[in-house]
Amino acid sequence: MLTPPLLLLLPLLSALVAAAVDVPKTCSPKQFACRDQITCISKGWRCDGERDCPDGSDEAPEICPQSKTQRCQPNEHNCLGTELCILMSRLCNGVQDCTDGSDEGPHCREQRGQCSHLGCQHHCVPTLNGPTCYCNNSFQLQADGKTCKDFDECSVYGICSQLCTNTDGSFTCGCVEGYLLQPDNRSCKAKNEPVDRPPVLLIANSQNILATYLSGAQVSTITPTSTRQTTAMDFSYANETVCWVHVGDSAAQTQLKCARMPGLKGFVDEHTINISLSLHREAGNNLRHLGVGFNRGDLKRKLV
Repeated sequence: MLTPPLLLLLPLLSALVAAAVDVPKTCSPKQFACRDQITCISKGWRCDGERDCPDGSDEAPEICPQSKTQRCQPNEHNCLGTELCILMSRLCNGVQDCTDGSDEGPHCREQRGQCSHLGCQHHCVPTLNGPTCYCNNSFQLQADGKTCKDFDECSVYGICSQLCTNTDGSFTCGCVEGYLLQPDNRSCKAKNEPVDRPPVLLIANSQNILATYLSGAQVSTITPTSTRQTTAMDFSYANETVCWVHVGDSAAQTQLKCARMPGLKGFVDEHTINISLSLHREAGNNLRHLGVGFNRGDLKRKLV
């Protein structure tokens, strides 16, 4: 089938390198090394408010001492003069949670009786601005300031790694086929079957085609093959063969190339396939897809 350009996720059901991936990796200067000593992420993802490292070390307080707390979520209270958010249920509970103590004080006693007249659907709590209604978890206060409605957690970007199903008062995360839900019940991880054959990415750029693990570490047993402005790439699992469009300065120099990758241990038997001269024109028009079909061992080409 046709594959998106320049980046293919290979489950590698046919063959994979049985290489250890639990050894410490060396990240590039443009990457941040997660605390697990395995995962490398872009430095731009560090301290951006989202956990990108499996252990969350890219958002750790010692790494991001100046990071700001995100806007308070429904049923949370913003402590005065700070960006600290605490649960509404922690207001006037006898324990100081805000640094300035604004969540406690005389108003807690003075306003307690007013809550019974406010008509809150779920809960009421005294605040410095007067008694305020708030809702149970997974519910959101409506415009009238009294009634509560189920909050669609699935509308929050990143609440689930892949699939999200909103339910009344809650939500559930799920994963697409080929992935497993993790213990946090939110993130997904590609199935590793068999366990000694980790998933690998084939990445094509303007200089070469290389293979990396999902952590970003390069598969050391595969030497990148030289290419020029690869605009499309396809991989056949059954035939262990990768094909790509090698763009030249002219129609004669623009070629469809293929190479076998037995056991994903390197590129061998690289060869050029005769193609229509129109390929150069299509490549110049930002060719987006390349489909390579294999039938009884014979290679068939189709550009879409």
